[in-house]
Amino acid sequence: MKYDIIFVGGGQASVFGAYEAINKNPNLKIMVIDKGQMLDKRICPKEKLGKCVKCPTCAIIYGVSGAGAYSDSKFNMDYRVGGDVHTITSKSLVNETIQYVSDIYKNFGFDDEPTGLVYNEEMELIKRRCIENDIQLVDTPTMHLGTDGSRELYSKLIDTLLKKGVEFSSNSDFKDLIIEDGKVKGAVIETKEGKKTFYSDNIITALGRSGAKQMMKMCQTHGIGYSAGSVDIGVRVEIPDVVMKTINKNFYEAKMVFYTKKYNDKMRTFCSNPSGFIAVEKHSDNIMLANGHAYKNKKSTNTNLALLCTKSFTEPFNQPFEYAASIAKMSTMLTGGKVLCQSYGDLKAGRRSTEERMSRLNIEPTTDDYVAGDISLACPKRILDNIMEFIEVHDKVTPGFASNDLLLYFPEIKFRSTRMTIDSNMETTVKGLYSAGDSSGYGSGLNIAAVMGILAVRDILKKIK
Repeated sequence: MKYDIIFVGGGQASVFGAYEAINKNPNLKIMVIDKGQMLDKRICPKEKLGKCVKCPTCAIIYGVSGAGAYSDSKFNMDYRVGGDVHTITSKSLVNETIQYVSDIYKNFGFDDEPTGLVYNEEMELIKRRCIENDIQLVDTPTMHLGTDGSRELYSKLIDTLLKKGVEFSSNSDFKDLIIEDGKVKGAVIETKEGKKTFYSDNIITALGRSGAKQMMKMCQTHGIGYSAGSVDIGVRVEIPDVVMKTINKNFYEAKMVFYTKKYNDKMRTFCSNPSGFIAVEKHSDNIMLANGHAYKNKKSTNTNLALLCTKSFTEPFNQPFEYAASIAKMSTMLTGGKVLCQSYGDLKAGRRSTEERMSRLNIEPTTDDYVAGDISLACPKRILDNIMEFIEVHDKVTPGFASNDLLLYFPEIKFRSTRMTIDSNMETTVKGLYSAGDSSGYGSGLNIAAVMGILAVRDILKKIK
């Protein structure tokens, strides 16, 4: 079967890309391939059982609508957050397309006013504290759907796509590309029924963070241009809401970037979830990673956010994914298949955390999928030093942050280790093959993934008459 456009991966880039394509040309034959289930069948057993049971295909990560369907779904309204595709297009084009996607959100009933639009005295104080402590505050307006709102939006989008004739191949493991004479010709998948081949002269790969390693292998196998990119390694922290009250109320999420004094390494906050919950994800090779989300209508008394260290590597090293994965495997080995949790007080004291000591704190963890222990046994010293330095400087902006009540869940890793060689239209060095979203190496948020999917489709539509 031949299609006008095939999307490999059913996340944000593909859903919005398919929506753009079918609206602009209702006669197109479009296929969306995903390793997981359709959205209405994506059910995480943890919701009923209260713990991760390590499903073969994690419903939180894989499935149509992507990891975004189980995320806090914050949509940042500025090119500065969510990736750096503006380096190959333009800042203005990315911002224009972000606004275009925001209008689609509104068309489906999500028209909440973004936070962070107008500064008040409390926000000015936070900004001044950041300046005083060499922290860059990336204060972009942010729309927040929540995990529940996100699933509602994607459900409406997918229903629309199905009604317009877009086809979906779920539970389909992407195995290979068909490339002939420098041109893409099709994609090979494997299902319970065996291998299948879908043909198209236009394929957009958007495999998400979990697909970075697979894209690297595809590049190596087929001679597709790429370079080794960066990985983000750090912790997901959890702190009582009362400590984060001012930031939560005024910014919802205050994105901060800091270069450590000791190593001059980049640290950043990521995906803050006021009154949110810790989530644990199962990736390939039984890697367990910490994450977090928040709901519109279900609240905890804790805020969680990621503190991430961005690491790039120089020659001859070219295996950033394997490096980060080995750290995660070490942690998983220590915990028997959960994430590590340690209070900041115990970390500073150089001792492992225990359930008894954690029970003395003013915070109750929002997950049971952890083992109290010692993060320093699994986290490289340089990264741990960076994390601790960032916590201390964050405390100067948010007093109480560097308290004993700060819980650190390790590891949180964002795999962006494959940097695809793409042009301003998202086309790779293989004609007709496009790359979008996190697996391209240029995306790290919902906004940029959607932008890249739409820009790729717009270029394809110029070719299809």
